[in-house]
Amino acid sequence: MQILEIRTEPGSGNTIARFDVQLTPDIRMFGLKLVKTPRGHRVYPPHTSTNNVATFAPIFAEKLIRAALAALAGETVNERAE
Repeated sequence: MQILEIRTEPGSGNTIARFDVQLTPDIRMFGLKLVKTPRGHRVYPPHTSTNNVATFAPIFAEKLIRAALAALAGETVNERAE
């Protein structure tokens, strides 16, 4: 997986950033939201007005969180999606 772009969102409450990710050579997702909560960081998929467009298993969500936090720190993380 590779973070394509990450945009900080200052003044957006608990939202730290929004980001785009290439999960595999064939799959990209845009507009994921990185949030800091009292229980740690969370990542949320984009959504329509009524539904999420994806869900993530907890282990995969942790990989997304680590990659997004690394991108915010200016690091590059390329990890193969499993």
